[in-house]
Amino acid sequence: MTAIESFLRAAKRDETVYISDVRAAFEREGTRPFHCHVRLYDDSVRRFAWKLPACADAEEQAFVASYVHAMLYNILSALGAKRIDIYLDPADAALLDLGRNLDCVFQTNAPKAERSGYGKCLNVNERTLAALCGRDERFAFRILNVAEETQAEVRAQASAAAGAVFAGIPARTQGRLLMGMDIGGTDIKIAASVDGKLCAFKEYDWFPAGFSYAEQLIDPILMLTRLVRAAACLVKAGKEDLVCTAALDKRATWDEMDAAIADMEAHAGTALTGFDAIGLCFPDVVIRNRIVGGETYKTRGMRNCAERDYEEQFAQITDLCDRLQAYVREGGAVMNTNDGPMAAFTTAVEQAAVGSDFSGGFLAHTLGTELGTGWILADGSIPEIPLEVYNFIIDLGSFDQRRYDVDDVRSCRNFNTGLSGTLQKYTCQSGVFRLAAKLLPDSEPETYARVLKEGLFATQGDKLVVPVEPVDLRKPCLEFFMREAEREDDVCAEIFRKVGEYLAVTWLETQYILEPNCAERTLFGRLVKTQACFDRICEGAQRIVPDIHQYAADGGMANTDLMRQLKEHSVYTVAQFAQAVGAIYYGCVGLE
Repeated sequence: MTAIESFLRAAKRDETVYISDVRAAFEREGTRPFHCHVRLYDDSVRRFAWKLPACADAEEQAFVASYVHAMLYNILSALGAKRIDIYLDPADAALLDLGRNLDCVFQTNAPKAERSGYGKCLNVNERTLAALCGRDERFAFRILNVAEETQAEVRAQASAAAGAVFAGIPARTQGRLLMGMDIGGTDIKIAASVDGKLCAFKEYDWFPAGFSYAEQLIDPILMLTRLVRAAACLVKAGKEDLVCTAALDKRATWDEMDAAIADMEAHAGTALTGFDAIGLCFPDVVIRNRIVGGETYKTRGMRNCAERDYEEQFAQITDLCDRLQAYVREGGAVMNTNDGPMAAFTTAVEQAAVGSDFSGGFLAHTLGTELGTGWILADGSIPEIPLEVYNFIIDLGSFDQRRYDVDDVRSCRNFNTGLSGTLQKYTCQSGVFRLAAKLLPDSEPETYARVLKEGLFATQGDKLVVPVEPVDLRKPCLEFFMREAEREDDVCAEIFRKVGEYLAVTWLETQYILEPNCAERTLFGRLVKTQACFDRICEGAQRIVPDIHQYAADGGMANTDLMRQLKEHSVYTVAQFAQAVGAIYYGCVGLE
């Protein structure tokens, strides 16, 4: 039996077919060259030399095409590109057709609003190109003869001199009023500090994917900034007793927060000043402080709103930092990055505080509403690339799970693109929900009955969903499965082990595409909030990569003053607010 035959049989049994296994098998059995030269934003070129196997029929040809499309999609989602040159044997009619059809599959010549599926990554790529190049540069595929393949250019490696830079950042909090904001798909978390002391926390639950207009996303961010600024200014002025603690509680209503802001600002009087810096992380591609992606689940409601032009709506979100500038002092800084790079940055600052080795840089993931990925190079810089790893296609199988609507928890199809097998439905909360719906009915029917009885899963027409209205149950649903995973022999424990497997495949794919020098990963987010769930994830990851090194962002990473204060807090934890505290430090990067 050939590798393709075995992969197709597994896929038809609704089993996962890891893209890393497919690549390894094709390297062993493949004889047909399909080489990709990816011209990056800095005009360097990465070469990916693939070998594809012979195909017996149309079904096998379709599987090989799905592999090629997935690999190109993953490369564009991570690195972006100005152009991709495909080198193949033009005498191989099937491969020539595969190459020539790439423009159709990726919709290279279609307007942004008309692209779907694989074409969505080109929307992000074009917005990133515009942010970096300042012009409307168009991406293109070129099909060339492999006999004329040229030598790919070699990228320069970053130097390893960042430790001192990161080590000096915590000292910049002294004598300053600072705020850090961690914006997620389920909640927003904010922390503020005065003169190196944490003074205010705020958590706010929301569901941005349900918003139709940009104002619905922007207004809560601005209101929360005003709320925390008023509280922090009162603390700075020695008026802590006038801080409205009820408004800082996560259960406070919009009207209660609005009234508290007016009251606290009045009490602050002339002491109401701007922050010295605001640091924030936003769950989308961020290039040079500007939000440029526009194809995430969080903005799906706006993309689907026919009443307003989406590009005009998204432009308001792109300029979020300009709106936040109103809440910093003259000469102050607003510093924005993606939640993934913020995780890597936070790790770097904490590790620098104890003199850790920076020679390989840092790579981190956030496991929450979606998978975030952050990469800090050895020189301390954040690569200016899309790095949308949550969009990676890692599973070319699971054929039965493809038949469900994207909003059905049983579906392995991406919310934004409809593509099957992406990490969005594997490594984050949607992955837990999908596995629970797949495994529990047969293996633990009593547990599944409890899930239905408590309303954590519900039917809507022919779909099975986690309700978000009138109450958003995504957090309670995830917490239910996390509690069940405490027992090693529970099916829910196996769910988190499967998430670990997916993370190990993520490790293999990011190693292959990004070529990072760092061999360790730090994990942030709700899925690793408990030791048991983190342990299960590590157990599963070791099934795929036995020597994988992953660390949870918990109290063990609390090395700087602010993070130690968070660790010792009676209410809030490092697992919850590490990103927000890291954002305080990130804001300081913009200060001299």
